[in-house]
Amino acid sequence: MKNNAILIGVVVLLIVLVGGYLALISGPTVSAQGTSEIKVVPDEVSVNINIQTHNDTAKSAQEANKAVSDQLLIELIKLGFDKSELNFANYNIYPEYDYSRNGDSKIIGYVVYQEMVVKTSDVEKVPSIVDAAVRSGALISYINFEISSKKQSEIKAQALNEASRNAKIQAEAIVQGQGKKLGSLVSIQNQEVPIFRPYETYSYGLSAGVAVDKAAMEQNAVEATKAATNLSPQEQTISATVLAEYKISRF
Repeated sequence: MKNNAILIGVVVLLIVLVGGYLALISGPTVSAQGTSEIKVVPDEVSVNINIQTHNDTAKSAQEANKAVSDQLLIELIKLGFDKSELNFANYNIYPEYDYSRNGDSKIIGYVVYQEMVVKTSDVEKVPSIVDAAVRSGALISYINFEISSKKQSEIKAQALNEASRNAKIQAEAIVQGQGKKLGSLVSIQNQEVPIFRPYETYSYGLSAGVAVDKAAMEQNAVEATKAATNLSPQEQTISATVLAEYKISRF
């Protein structure tokens, strides 16, 4: 009998403890959304350089393209860029057609197209980059202000930190209005940080595979040079939103 009484006592105690624990972890909660906005000045400039050459044969067009590419590399290295920083991409060869004969098409040559993106944190260097490209016989497709990957990571982390703290402040204000206190954190969600979009300061429409004539190249050189000498970075906004849920303290 004595052992049964002890067993019953233990069971009752466990029920009380479990009940108390469930009561403690259950109950009302409060949710709040925290936000943060940080102004940031872009710390990089990207210059997209395109090389387009066309000739009667694919081989001749390739040789012409290589000559421009080699000269461009020489000019950029003179500006202080390391060869390992300079990489060409999107190399393509396209036939050039003449559609003027009764709707029939005829191959009249070949176009070779490739591009390079040169990045620098020195805004004053951009006019020299544009000049080097133009003198080499290349085209400028766009000039963008951008935030470097390192700075993006730092700003995103800061924005999320501020948004999280703001969510807690909002939740505390809500429960205090009810005469209660904020309890422990139940859950927290990142509502995603918008990806920074480059700020375009210059853009020149170029279609891969379409030969560019001398007049278009001259126009491109004038416009790109003018844009490069009037660069002015503008503040951009990186924002963050955090949704947090808290217990409402019973004590």
